[in-house]
Amino acid sequence: MLTLIQQPDGLQGEGAPARQRRPRSPALRLTDVERMRLRAALRNLRALYGTWACLAEVMGVSAGSIQQLASGNGGSHSMALRAAKAAGVTLDQILGRPAVAGRCPACGRGAP
Repeated sequence: MLTLIQQPDGLQGEGAPARQRRPRSPALRLTDVERMRLRAALRNLRALYGTWACLAEVMGVSAGSIQQLASGNGGSHSMALRAAKAAGVTLDQILGRPAVAGRCPACGRGAP
């Protein structure tokens, strides 16, 4: 025989308490320097692709979101990864320290 029971208030149904959102770990956010480097990479990619719209299409996001990011609003690892794929480089090359022209990025020696 099937017996139906009613859940106590606050556990399920319409009156269920809303899930509280936990703050994101600082380790999951881009640092200020990484955001600055991502913005610079996006500006360079825009020059390479010609327009924000074309770059946005390649990255699979809206042109408005890229323009906001390039102007200093936000920045995420996801967007950095999309930029790296659009540029054909690694994520470290987008977010890491820029290489000095005329120097080997691996050992730092100057060109002969």
